[in-house]
Amino acid sequence: MEIIKTAVAAPNIALVKYWGKRDNLLKLAYNDSISITLDDSVIFTKTTVGLSEKLKKDVIIFNGKKVEDEKIAEWIELARGRVAKKAPEIAEMGMLIVTKNNFPSSAGIASSASGFAALSEAFCACAKITDAKEKSIIARLGSGSASRSVIGGFSQWVCGRRPDGEDSYAVQLAPKKHWDELVDVIAIISSAKKKISSKEGMENTAKNSPLFACRLKEVNERIGRVQKAILKKDFESLANEMMRDSNSMHATALDSWPPVFYLNDVSREIIEETHKLNERGIVAGYTFDAGPNAHIICEKKNLQKVKNMLLKVKGVKKIICAGVGGGSKIVEGENKEFAKFVKKYLPK
Repeated sequence: MEIIKTAVAAPNIALVKYWGKRDNLLKLAYNDSISITLDDSVIFTKTTVGLSEKLKKDVIIFNGKKVEDEKIAEWIELARGRVAKKAPEIAEMGMLIVTKNNFPSSAGIASSASGFAALSEAFCACAKITDAKEKSIIARLGSGSASRSVIGGFSQWVCGRRPDGEDSYAVQLAPKKHWDELVDVIAIISSAKKKISSKEGMENTAKNSPLFACRLKEVNERIGRVQKAILKKDFESLANEMMRDSNSMHATALDSWPPVFYLNDVSREIIEETHKLNERGIVAGYTFDAGPNAHIICEKKNLQKVKNMLLKVKGVKKIICAGVGGGSKIVEGENKEFAKFVKKYLPK
């Protein structure tokens, strides 16, 4: 018996970020977060999952190369355990995963979000799981932010309070069409793998930053304001809140010990230039995940102003513009890349 499904998912950019986990294995956050999922016609991960009784060992192919990935291996065991009762035959099959990004990994673009969202979507299709909440939970087991990419549009990951994580999943605040005038202008500064992973940075911050408790209180208050700004399409309020939240997250990282630096001189110049651009009225808002690459959110009417601003900043290597997108989805048709590896790893 063989089951093969292919899925596509886009990264998301958090406007209110989660930073710190109360449970590392189940990926349970200390605070709620809100994000925009990006357009998967521009920026995406494509993943094919093949399940076979004949496959004795799981195989992971990332960007064309076989890899040993502890995070994916851990997710496989958790996902199998979750579906074991409803689909025991799925849980006993070996898994061939072929996944590919069309953007830089590990440099402040949420590659883990799109990666685990696409992986979870494909796996859930194999197991005939269609419930959005369950798909979000399964994605969360790989990456907290992936729970939001599964949902799409404007989504909120509810951190929950239960130790088993059954109340920790993403919900949609508004679909992509609600505010499709928004654009994420991504300034690629570096494609290099970051020196300190998000996981390490979060653990260090939660453990060693005196500011961390202050941030948690602040974020809980900010969530309501950002929800309101999205539903009312109030760009000025949204931009101000997202910039302050980004600053807050990076301040706690800097406040940890030893301090964690994700931004560089080019990142800081972009922050300064954005504030200059906003002097006569708010037209753009910056936010940075755990990396130096900038995400500048603006409305389409101001897109050229933002691009012109970034083009003046030395050190910006590439600009990617992506609108608001939907959630992860199954795509039909043969994945030629996957077919190449089937011959090698799936016994006849």
